[in-house]
Amino acid sequence: MSLHSKKTQKIPSQEMPQRLAQARGDGELDLLITNVHLLDVITGETYPTCIAVGGQYIVGVGLEYQDQKAARIFDAQGAFVTPGFIDGHLHIESSMMSPFEFEKATLPLGTTTAICDPHEITNVLGGKGFSWFLRSSELMHQNLFVQMSSCVQALPGFETTGSDFPLEEMKSFKDHPSVLGLAEMMNFPGVIYADKDVHAKIEAFDDLNMDGHAPLLRGKPLNAYLLAGIQNCHETVTLEEGREKLQKGMGLIIREGSVAKNLKTLAPLVNDFSSPQCLLCTDDRNPFEIAHEGHINYLIKELINKHGVAVHVAYRLATYSAAKHFGLKRLGLVAPGKKADLVFLKDLKQVDIQDVMIGGQFVSELHLEKSLQEKLQASQPPLENTMKRAPLTEKDLTVNLLPGVYNVIEIVPHEIITQHLTLKFDGQKFEKEDVLFMANIERYGKGLPPALGLVKGLGLKQGALASSVAHDSHNIMVIGTNAKDMTVAVNTLIEKGGGFVVVDQGKVQALVELPIAGLLSLQSAEEIKDGIATLKKAFRSLGVTLDEPFIQMAFLALPVIPTLKLTDRGLVDVTKFSFIPLEA
Repeated sequence: MSLHSKKTQKIPSQEMPQRLAQARGDGELDLLITNVHLLDVITGETYPTCIAVGGQYIVGVGLEYQDQKAARIFDAQGAFVTPGFIDGHLHIESSMMSPFEFEKATLPLGTTTAICDPHEITNVLGGKGFSWFLRSSELMHQNLFVQMSSCVQALPGFETTGSDFPLEEMKSFKDHPSVLGLAEMMNFPGVIYADKDVHAKIEAFDDLNMDGHAPLLRGKPLNAYLLAGIQNCHETVTLEEGREKLQKGMGLIIREGSVAKNLKTLAPLVNDFSSPQCLLCTDDRNPFEIAHEGHINYLIKELINKHGVAVHVAYRLATYSAAKHFGLKRLGLVAPGKKADLVFLKDLKQVDIQDVMIGGQFVSELHLEKSLQEKLQASQPPLENTMKRAPLTEKDLTVNLLPGVYNVIEIVPHEIITQHLTLKFDGQKFEKEDVLFMANIERYGKGLPPALGLVKGLGLKQGALASSVAHDSHNIMVIGTNAKDMTVAVNTLIEKGGGFVVVDQGKVQALVELPIAGLLSLQSAEEIKDGIATLKKAFRSLGVTLDEPFIQMAFLALPVIPTLKLTDRGLVDVTKFSFIPLEA
């Protein structure tokens, strides 16, 4: 595929006469797919057909092609076929995989298109990180579209990033074929209250898609947010919030990630009538869950079997609805003129995938694993050490508590919002159990002292957990029962260049290294999955009750998600967008 056609999926003009001849029946097909049943995501019908393919495109659909001459005939043996699946919003960095390893892991699961926002790596490395994703997209079979990261920083003045991403630099990437529009506008107060810098970005990208990020936003503030041109939201938490967003014309991107799981809550809003305005995303999903549950295929299966959504509607959300929303004219349907991105299934309800096709090629024949390292090297990944922090001492992470009342972050399981507690400390213990020490440590060479805090809801009984993944500025987040283990955990990450670590009694119990920007691994999905399994065994042995503590920890730093968060500069009351002291 030419670089130009990556975004438009346009059939090259010099190729069109041949494709038209194939469609008319005058030319030999490159591939004829027979004995297949099409799930029509427009009408909801399922019927036998043939699919005629020329190059990367479907040139015809119908039984009238069954006797046409073809260079290759594929007997689907009665399988069902649907369009390739589209993930409407995700951060590949949250998978810890390089874009090429992500492709290898998710393309066989039917995810032929992914719309990503690389704002994690952009917060660390600026345009250097963003441009690596663009280079990677050019080398991939999977359709990887890269939204322009809009909030670097997520909330200016409240955290320290490794780099900035000014508007002029953003505009320099705008015409790249993989760029669809402006990524999630997390600074919704800036949108609503006409912040000059925020609206300069909106104006610069007003002719493209503009993604939203507005948890719990309703009423007049939501009206203002939409008035500015924002088109969708993947952060919807409640049923009534989702209903209002749909009523006001907002695209409802229903998320089921590794932590934030909104499918159960929002599924009742999905029906035949509303489905063109609803689509699916994973947002943040790690290799362990991708391997054990799946990707977009898992969301489809859950919608059908657990939430009673009609089969054709569930598949519509994952295909046509997403393509329509993002203006991807050549994707989302099994129809003439569309790209031959197809999923072959033995069972529609169970989403039992037999094979996947991308651009007229079977994924099983691409041998993705053989080209992985070659593509990674060709993309020139940024491998500089971004940990520019001197090792800490126990004194740096010691929280000296006197009797009194303290502001405490409470983790909400399976959500990235938090609760703001005020708890009494009598000099020995808090009035509630499971209150732990936490710190957010700036890692970009500014020399800021660690920001200290308190957190409830992890379940940790001993030891410490630390991570260099802390949205969105990605300073070092650590939670523990004592300063010694917390210090060992933080210093391990500084030495290794980033990752996830579990420490107990001064010793490392488990470690996953993330050398690319402290966010991504150079290992395979299988190796990362095994590393996560080791982490899980280690933190569970220390009493952790959460399924994905590292992912939930990562969101404890994000100052645009309610209610109380800890950045490297201190505690932030997100309801007031102001810093507050540890003592209430």
